[in-house]
Amino acid sequence: MLRYSKKRLVEERSITDIYFKAQEELNVRKELYEKFRRKLTDEELASLDDEDIKVPLERYISVMSAGYFGGKAPTYKVKAFNEDKDKIIKELFNHETNDEQEIKEIELLIKHITDYNKDGSHFLHMVLDYLIKRACYEIYYKDETTGEITIARSDALETVAIWDYSLPKNLIGLYRIIRTYMANGEYQQMVELTTADGKRYYYDTPEKRKMFGTPAYEQKFKDEPLFKENEKEKQPKKWDDDIPATAIENCDGMAIFEPVISLIKAYERCIQNSRNVFKYNDEAILKVIGYQPENPMIIQNEKGEDIINPARQKEDEYVLTSRVRYLDGNKDVNSDIAWVEKNVNDTALQNHKKTLMDIICLCSFCPNMTDLGFTSADNNSALEKKFFSLQQYIATFEGDFLEGLTRRWRIILEKFNKEKGKTYDFRDIEIKLNRNLPSDKATDITNALKVRGLLPDETVINLLNLDLDATSELAKMDLQNEENIQKNLEQMQMMGQAGVNEQSNDNPNESNKNKDDNKVTDLTVQQKAQKLTADNKKEQTKAVNKQINKE
Repeated sequence: MLRYSKKRLVEERSITDIYFKAQEELNVRKELYEKFRRKLTDEELASLDDEDIKVPLERYISVMSAGYFGGKAPTYKVKAFNEDKDKIIKELFNHETNDEQEIKEIELLIKHITDYNKDGSHFLHMVLDYLIKRACYEIYYKDETTGEITIARSDALETVAIWDYSLPKNLIGLYRIIRTYMANGEYQQMVELTTADGKRYYYDTPEKRKMFGTPAYEQKFKDEPLFKENEKEKQPKKWDDDIPATAIENCDGMAIFEPVISLIKAYERCIQNSRNVFKYNDEAILKVIGYQPENPMIIQNEKGEDIINPARQKEDEYVLTSRVRYLDGNKDVNSDIAWVEKNVNDTALQNHKKTLMDIICLCSFCPNMTDLGFTSADNNSALEKKFFSLQQYIATFEGDFLEGLTRRWRIILEKFNKEKGKTYDFRDIEIKLNRNLPSDKATDITNALKVRGLLPDETVINLLNLDLDATSELAKMDLQNEENIQKNLEQMQMMGQAGVNEQSNDNPNESNKNKDDNKVTDLTVQQKAQKLTADNKKEQTKAVNKQINKE
């Protein structure tokens, strides 16, 4: 965590000072990211031998954990309006509550922003950055072309947050280091500093960077800082009171796979040793007892130098390729022919590999998907037990993400309040971080239908785990019921009109009376239509419950 004085933050000497502190952290993150990637160049692949086998368990641990925690986008719901409760909260904490109309507006606003910014994919990449690079960052700005609020992820390989010295700490700057490479292979570094006052840009040069810290630098540049601000690129303030950014940094400063790196190397060595044994046996030496070769192995050439006898090479080749070989044995030497191989205890080897894998998964809190126990996990409850250790690990930093998302909506809603004259309160937003586990849809639907009538319809829909918007679905159901009532009403009116026409034909004097009774008849028909719709819903519910009981 990088802390600095807010008063000195934008000074050129401070930018140079922060650069060296930030670079230490960024270098560590790059090393962790390379361990996660395990990517080899073509030259490295060509030079690899059997002793350089790589098992990218760092990637497995990171992707599995990120998918479980961030595979589903967060869901947002605004607290329902409660006049008595909200009145007390307002008096005690000066908390401006939202009315029912504002609640709908906030929920629609959040949905629009999250849909526009593909919040599901964005959140997953934020979690990956956090687990691999120990931090994640996002920046907010208003698109000048579309006017949309844009949420952008800032790469943790080039971004560092700057906090003040207060308690609790406050974010005072977002520090980004960007390199621009030139044709000659040199590069220029640019620092983008985002504060509540806007963005500032600072540049260095390859010449200054090479000479920095030497007496020659002081002589040529008169002890100037390494980075110089470009006043022309200074951007005006985009947001009002706070930095339009969120920083979530790992409190313990470790990537999720960092504690098990040594165990992963041990697992790789185990596989390499197994491969070496198999390679040795593939190239085993033939042992022949009781056979004396006719030709010696070493002879001398014309110059008196020792060389391998070509005749002996042909003889050995014959021994290796012939299907039948007669060996001369005697009383002192027993004849035998066999391959010289290393005996491998495969059972012990497999047990050792399994032990290493179990310890790796145990210390990284990531479940072992190759475990036979997963095959017996035929329901959600069993799967949740398998992920219990990972859930405990996530609990250590889940609060950081909730805090970060709360800050996001506070900044965005405060901006809307000032621009649109609204009174939206971010404190009423309930944030839910969902876990990504496979679910049995049939079981979920059955369980939800069992509590139908006991719980509100919105709660029942949420129990389905079908990624449905309960509010939207209830609105559709209300509209559908209204349409059904209207259809039933029209049908009954048509049937009633047909009966009236038949009576009119038989007795014309009754037509006037029927016309006078239209209002009463229409009311009766509407009531019957509503009752018919309600009866249909009851019959449907009874049929579903009957089917559930059979199952």
